[in-house]
Amino acid sequence: MKQVISLFIALVFSSTLIAQEQEEVFTLEEFLAMVKMHHPIVAQADLKLTEAEAKLLKARGAFDPKLSGGVKEKNFKDTEYYSLWKGSFKIPTWYGIDLKADYEQNEGFYLNPQNKTPDDGIWSAGVSINVLRGLLYNERMNAVKQAKILQEKNEVERNILINSILAEAAKAYADWKLYYENKTVFENFLKNAQVRFNGVSRTSELGQTPAIDTVETKIFLRTRNLDLKQATLKLQKAKLALSNYLWIEEIPVELEDQLIPQASQEQVFTSLGIQNFLGNAQDISEHPELRSLEYELEVYDLDIRLGKNNLLPKVNLEYNFLTETVDEPSYINTANYKAGIKVEFPLFLRKERGDLRIAKVKRQTTAYKLDQKEWQLKNKIRATETEILSLQEQIDIIEEIVEESKIMVTSENRLFEVGESSIFLVNSRENKLIDAQLKENKIQNEYFKAAIQLFEILRLDL
Repeated sequence: MKQVISLFIALVFSSTLIAQEQEEVFTLEEFLAMVKMHHPIVAQADLKLTEAEAKLLKARGAFDPKLSGGVKEKNFKDTEYYSLWKGSFKIPTWYGIDLKADYEQNEGFYLNPQNKTPDDGIWSAGVSINVLRGLLYNERMNAVKQAKILQEKNEVERNILINSILAEAAKAYADWKLYYENKTVFENFLKNAQVRFNGVSRTSELGQTPAIDTVETKIFLRTRNLDLKQATLKLQKAKLALSNYLWIEEIPVELEDQLIPQASQEQVFTSLGIQNFLGNAQDISEHPELRSLEYELEVYDLDIRLGKNNLLPKVNLEYNFLTETVDEPSYINTANYKAGIKVEFPLFLRKERGDLRIAKVKRQTTAYKLDQKEWQLKNKIRATETEILSLQEQIDIIEEIVEESKIMVTSENRLFEVGESSIFLVNSRENKLIDAQLKENKIQNEYFKAAIQLFEILRLDL
């Protein structure tokens, strides 16, 4: 059963809040830091690095020294037909050269003469060389180099995955901020409506205002109360959505009502690290998504190199000197040896030519993807920058509208107080002010999300 811990309590013990007076403010920067530190998907992204390290370790295993040995015997009717014992130690090297040492001890009545050894056995040491195919480049070299590239590629993909989860989390924070501010608007106007209803009811009882004004202010009060209920519901949903990104030590936490959002336009850009990219984000040569595709190109380049190498004939040379003893200074005698050569060459090279062609096709396909992705990213960046600049202008305009609407409401209230206006006009002015403030919150939310979109497109790492 999952244990749900209050985020408010958790934050008290965390390092994100330094002073007691900051406990009720949960900034975007604190929120994103918590997501990056504790969210399970971030931990999952770290596994990509572990996976790449494991694949590199596996590829390097092709160069591990190998110790092998075995015994083969045959006895029948009290006759030892043969007894073959062989042990070997092999050291693969980076190039197509293997160092090898063997020990053999064979005996038996029907022993094959070529397997005959001295009574104490025979030692051999030598080298096996792939003269053409596999000398300068081979499968094991290719596997190690590709594993190293995969390490770098997985690190880039890890950062992309973390960027995605941070962008999603930031959008949830933006919605929380929007619905919190909308709720605040309706709370303030509900208080005004309550005060106005109480005043009109009192003056109506004294006969100073028509009774119909009491009905109208009561309808207005109930409308404001309904608006607040709806805004509270939307805020609660936004808080629950935000809580999906809040974890501490693999335990989900809930957002407490005491916490409030705080993210000005400047803070949004600073928290997302995009303050220096707006209008200056056209150089995307180091973009993570492009780097990931470039790593794929490097992998296919290695496959092409291997494919070309595999078109060469297989020519294996082997030489081993033989000795009965290895503890004497003069045990090396090059006159005692065993050597051989093996040549193999497919006549049509269909498999090799097919593998090479497939590698070239994959590389070309990835190159097309790289060009397309670069063009798409540039267009997305330009479109998002344009949107941000436009929304900034819209915010300036709507702020002026809100201030002017406040003036109109204040003036209408004064006229109502001296009997030169009506409840209908006051309510109408307030409705327009509420609409303006809600529209201001909506535009700021769109601005917030446009900044997040730029952060996501650029795949920045916090």
